[in-house]
Amino acid sequence: MSPVRIAAAAAVLALAVGCGRAEDAAAPHTSEPVPQVEVTPEPVTFEAWKGELESMKGSIVVIDLWATWCAPCIERFPKMVEMNDAYAGRGVRFVALSLDDRDDRNTMPKVTRFLTSSDASRMTNYLMDEIIPDAFEKLDLLGIPAVHVYDGAGELRYELTGDDPNNQFTDEDVERAIEELLREREAPAAE
Repeated sequence: MSPVRIAAAAAVLALAVGCGRAEDAAAPHTSEPVPQVEVTPEPVTFEAWKGELESMKGSIVVIDLWATWCAPCIERFPKMVEMNDAYAGRGVRFVALSLDDRDDRNTMPKVTRFLTSSDASRMTNYLMDEIIPDAFEKLDLLGIPAVHVYDGAGELRYELTGDDPNNQFTDEDVERAIEELLREREAPAAE
């Protein structure tokens, strides 16, 4: 290896050691450790997933379809956790459905670490137990991140995706969908 490459490698190593892990950098530094609840997603086949959705009828259900290999998914996930907390007690359930590779032995630890570091313990968390292309096909997805929003009757009302590069969904679109369904649910009571 050339002296320039050795110096570059040493600089990268020094920077990596000095920076620490991303989880450590994001955590507040206090004298007492912050307790975290480990969040392990439940593996679910597509058929079982349909049953889980059925059991959630009566609630507005917001499904965040994501994976640890999807940078935009990881970037926007904290907002889903915030929305989960904001809509708690209003009949809205937030569910995180990971589409990570079930055949990779590192998947479950990786997904568990991410969910734990994201404080997603108040959400329902699943790992799709299907081969990735099959999962995408069965869920009618072209890509992720995506958010599906179901009404209280269990009907898929909003499919928020990034399929159209000129029309990407935003967190505000998710909130607008939830608010619309909440207004619809409350409208008959107001009459």
